[in-house]
Amino acid sequence: MTDQSELNSRAALCRKLALREPANRAFWMAEAEDWSRLSKEKLHGEDSVRIDSGMLARMRVQSARFLLILA
Repeated sequence: MTDQSELNSRAALCRKLALREPANRAFWMAEAEDWSRLSKEKLHGEDSVRIDSGMLARMRVQSARFLLILA
């Protein structure tokens, strides 16, 4: 299960990616909103948070690309 701090971190990463990739800004902001929503659900007592495996895979790929850009 994913904890609330990880969900918040993913939302923050999406917002950073939106700034770094203006062409994909709408996509990254939508992803950030999804992670923020999941975080709020978790905060309000949802027992589990379901994360689409495709979304998680995209996040891993984009996170790796973002880290390469920063390096």
